[in-house]
Amino acid sequence: PRAPPLAATQPPAAPAHTSNMENTDTVHTETLIVGGGMAGTATAFALGEQNVRSVLVERGETLAPPTASSNGDSRMYRKMYSDEFFSKMQTLALERWKYVEQKAGQTLLQKNGLLFYGEDTGETVEGSVAGAKQTMENLGLDHHFYASGDDIAAAYPALQGCAGRPYSGVYEEDAGHIRASAACAALAGLAADSGHCEVRVGTKIVALNVNSEGGKVTATTDDGRTIHADNVVVCAGPWTNDVLALAGLPQLNLKMHEIQWGHYRVKTSVARSIPQAFHFRNGQCKEDGGLYYVFPASTVESVTDGEDYTHVKVGVDFPTEKGDLDNMDTFEYGGSEKVLQLMDGWVQEHLPDVGERVEAHISPYTMTEDGSFVMDKIHDNVAVFSGGSGRAFKFGPLIGECMASLVGAGDGALPIDLARFSASRDAVAMDRQS
Repeated sequence: PRAPPLAATQPPAAPAHTSNMENTDTVHTETLIVGGGMAGTATAFALGEQNVRSVLVERGETLAPPTASSNGDSRMYRKMYSDEFFSKMQTLALERWKYVEQKAGQTLLQKNGLLFYGEDTGETVEGSVAGAKQTMENLGLDHHFYASGDDIAAAYPALQGCAGRPYSGVYEEDAGHIRASAACAALAGLAADSGHCEVRVGTKIVALNVNSEGGKVTATTDDGRTIHADNVVVCAGPWTNDVLALAGLPQLNLKMHEIQWGHYRVKTSVARSIPQAFHFRNGQCKEDGGLYYVFPASTVESVTDGEDYTHVKVGVDFPTEKGDLDNMDTFEYGGSEKVLQLMDGWVQEHLPDVGERVEAHISPYTMTEDGSFVMDKIHDNVAVFSGGSGRAFKFGPLIGECMASLVGAGDGALPIDLARFSASRDAVAMDRQS
């Protein structure tokens, strides 16, 4: 695949090493973690909390590299889901995020509210306005409902494009954003500081045997080193099936999407009235998936422009014209000009006071057919997280705790029911091996 034109942000450096892997050809550990994005770093943190030794291996040059899915300034967190299960899951995850922030001494989450608004599109991968409203009511969660496009435009002057439209909206004041790259660095840093985790970036697994003598795992890296472990946690995002193939394990039914976003220049005075928002609309053409979002200027750390101007992040939650990709071999980091035109047109229509696009980026999303993750044990000593479908980051520490439990950390008790995330369900279509 083509190299990305720009990094989404300058990711923090990897944490200091906790062993001397760079000076030895063989390393012994309890758990090998493949992948240094959200799920991998959260797993490392959770294992460190249980005093379980691990080695985290990331093929990119940084944790959460710009070529993968966890990089950037911001990811939304919210309880506004059409599915109550995910709302309850977010509540548990936020408790764990607060603990991570306390341990790290950093602010990783910022409360800035979230507006769902738009047409009656039916249910989408991100839910719907009506579905989110129903869940908030059913669970007794604080929210505000807007019955018309005029009501939305009156409440948010920057969204004048809503005026006169048959829209409705629901606002969750307690929602916000997570500093994505910083969060991955903090999780891995805490794991390393525990003395139980070594983090290796710029290192690729090129051989993986999960049936070594004594039921152990043996991995070989591209620099010729060998890692022996009791088990392996695969958190490799769009490269999941590549890692499973190395071990001779069945493939999962995963598809990759090219997802585009960018930064737009805006006057600071205007930016103050731009909310964090997700817009649902019926597509205007065959390439238009109808799901658009904006992050306010307070979430953008990687682009600066003096005192009078700032930037907002705008993106889409639908793939380029290429649709579902079977692997990363055909992923194009150059993206689609047509999707960029749709983004620019959406900004002109719905945020008329926002200026020109100054950067464009693309991220791989790993998708499942039913929109639920894969979070399961697929072999005696192999657990997998994948298929985040663009909505997993907000659950980070909870996912890490689940993955650690799957490989026997602590008492092995799972904090949530993982049945819907089974790797053997029909939508994922794999045969379990043991």
